[in-house]
Amino acid sequence: MTIRNATYHDAPAIKALLKVLGYESRMSMLIHQLETMFDKNDHQVFVCERRGEIVGFASVHFLPQLAFDGGVAIISYLSVDDSLKGQGVDKALERYISEQAILKKCERIQVHLSEWRAAEQKFYEQQGYQEYPKYFTKRLVYAE
Repeated sequence: MTIRNATYHDAPAIKALLKVLGYESRMSMLIHQLETMFDKNDHQVFVCERRGEIVGFASVHFLPQLAFDGGVAIISYLSVDDSLKGQGVDKALERYISEQAILKKCERIQVHLSEWRAAEQKFYEQQGYQEYPKYFTKRLVYAE
């Protein structure tokens, strides 16, 4: 397996992997979001390839923290092809994210998971993550 930075050519595979998570993304919107992320060093999208095919991806945001010396890495999406679950793709991506976070002097990684994602919760616990309950979200409507 090889993990690398995503490119625009990876958009169709990323779109398919977002669908695995339950997100139906328009290609035009996905390309726009990738453009935004590719233009900034603090937002990264990684893809995992196996035998020339993209089998997983993750998007990560690296942010400074006012109360700590180190930054925080936030995993916004991590998805693996359903046919390869349990074969180490998710572990490889998480390990790569951890390495990148250390290089960027982050002192923690955070990931938000919905209650109904029990398998994913177990995976992150096995990687050393601890649950910190109480996560609040406010939905906003904006004009385009």
